[in-house]
Amino acid sequence: MPGIARNGAVADIIQFKDRGGGRGDNVIVRRPLEFRRGEWRSGFVMMCTREESGRFEAHREDALRAEGHRHVAFVPDHITLDGGLHFTVMGLYRHRDDEASMRRVYRLAAMMECVTKEPSPILRTDLLRRFYKTITEERDALRVIWRGSVQDFLLPVHPVWYDLQRFGRRVAGAGSLKALYDVIREESDAQFDVLSLHYVFYLPESFVG
Repeated sequence: MPGIARNGAVADIIQFKDRGGGRGDNVIVRRPLEFRRGEWRSGFVMMCTREESGRFEAHREDALRAEGHRHVAFVPDHITLDGGLHFTVMGLYRHRDDEASMRRVYRLAAMMECVTKEPSPILRTDLLRRFYKTITEERDALRVIWRGSVQDFLLPVHPVWYDLQRFGRRVAGAGSLKALYDVIREESDAQFDVLSLHYVFYLPESFVG
């Protein structure tokens, strides 16, 4: 199964809340990105493949149908979205009902990668000032901000679906500010499409509010 090994147990056993004995629907929204409620109260968002989510949901349904104590003995294999990724997924969730805004959030995350990680000759010139102005305007409009010492902004996707190094290569090869903006839009949209097609996000209660 395609996946990136950065998973860890939230608890050895997770006890389900009483949902009145009926089928527990944990779906918050299915599209553009699928967000589901986790059965845990705190922590970070978990990102897992649809295959792994299906396996977990089947086990979860068995637990919900069981008499007496209902629990699951595992969480899905997942990537924990902590650090800067926490703020990225927070922005995506805030705009979960508006795909255009979600794509803008992810485009902003790609722009942040450009000024922190990906080398771009364009951003070694006076054009950097204009680039930062765009970041500030989008950040304020979307109400998205990354706090603290952030290393990563774009969510990690499996290379079978997207070559993560392609983004850096295309950023480095952009010969103008317009070309750089085009690369950011095209590549962030491509990654967003992968997230939509292949991944599910489980949110702790503290995140959903």
